[in-house]
Amino acid sequence: MTHFTRLSALAVLFAVHATPAIAQRATGRADPNCTYQTCALGLAPVWNGLEVTRGDSQTHVATLGFFIPEDISHVFAEDAEARDVARDAFRIRQVAAALTDAGAVLAVTGLARALFRRDWDGLSTGLTLAGGASLAGGIPAQFAADGALSRAVWLFNRRFAR
Repeated sequence: MTHFTRLSALAVLFAVHATPAIAQRATGRADPNCTYQTCALGLAPVWNGLEVTRGDSQTHVATLGFFIPEDISHVFAEDAEARDVARDAFRIRQVAAALTDAGAVLAVTGLARALFRRDWDGLSTGLTLAGGASLAGGIPAQFAADGALSRAVWLFNRRFAR
């Protein structure tokens, strides 16, 4: 067999094998061998965010972080609506992380400045209050991101309903 013939045979074999997977992705249907117990997504709280898990084994898939969030919409690629909601969760989390991270830095800076100077002057008070306000504003946004991610998981798992 020539080198070209081997490559052609491999290309045909790949095309025949890949066609069902491509069709499955295009229709958004789950693999028929994939059950709720093995493929459904779930959520688990972790110290640095909200973890997306898969199946009964709760295998780690991704984490929507509290401090430095990363886009996890690729996990929901098989369902366009769930992917869009997951992307919204990421965008909300970015705002929430900016508010809570900045709030923590400002509050700690204000407190540290007051302790080191042994004086609660206007700047120390202003930094501490601005930090507290930023933290307080970030908390509802963190919960909103959690809610959006929960919705994305629900949308993704619809495929397993009978």
